[in-house]
Amino acid sequence: MKIFVLNLERAVERRALMQQRLAELGLEAEFLPAVEGARIDRRCLPAGSEPRLTPGELGCYLSHQRCWEIVVKRELPHAVLLEDDVVLSPELPRVLEEIAGLDLPYDLVRLSSLGPVRGIPVASLKEGRQLILPNKNPSGTQGYLVSREGARRLLARLVVPKRPIDDELDLYWKHGLCIPVVSPCVVEEDQALTSMIGVRSDCSHRRNLARHLGRVIEAKRRKLAVFLLARRLRQATH
Repeated sequence: MKIFVLNLERAVERRALMQQRLAELGLEAEFLPAVEGARIDRRCLPAGSEPRLTPGELGCYLSHQRCWEIVVKRELPHAVLLEDDVVLSPELPRVLEEIAGLDLPYDLVRLSSLGPVRGIPVASLKEGRQLILPNKNPSGTQGYLVSREGARRLLARLVVPKRPIDDELDLYWKHGLCIPVVSPCVVEEDQALTSMIGVRSDCSHRRNLARHLGRVIEAKRRKLAVFLLARRLRQATH
């Protein structure tokens, strides 16, 4: 299975560390140069792009888009994308093979999560692992498996950088995408490494009743959408 690692060309030590971690699991990867967000001419971005995205957030978004383009261009059935600041579970190779063998029409399967994975199980793996459609935001793009058709849909539906890329994946249910999460996860953020994404843009707002009610309604819409998607998946795989 093809594995890509996003890595800033100047981050030589991270590249060496990831090569070592992959080799320990008998895995090889192709390193893709990540986009330096600070060097992007924002005037060339699609209309509607969020101007408050930090250079790191923008570079991360465009880096993931580039990977999806490569998956489609090379006609890869599926591929794994890892960021260069992760710890890999010894179970990763087996879990990847299991997921690839499932009759599940996923677009992308998140192998990592920054928060607890809560949602509806849609498939069982060995050793007690499950694929779960989250109805709470897992967050993070440390590692995932993407299908070729999924890469096409991601490129079509996430053309404009409006939010950090992991926030967009959290909103999969709004984008009409199927993005379950492996739980327990097999890729984790390396807490010993400092993030190169940078500080997130300040999107905080004053709390008020209308905004609170909006969040409540949004949560109910999400739960219903995820429930219906999970039911369709079960019907399609049985």
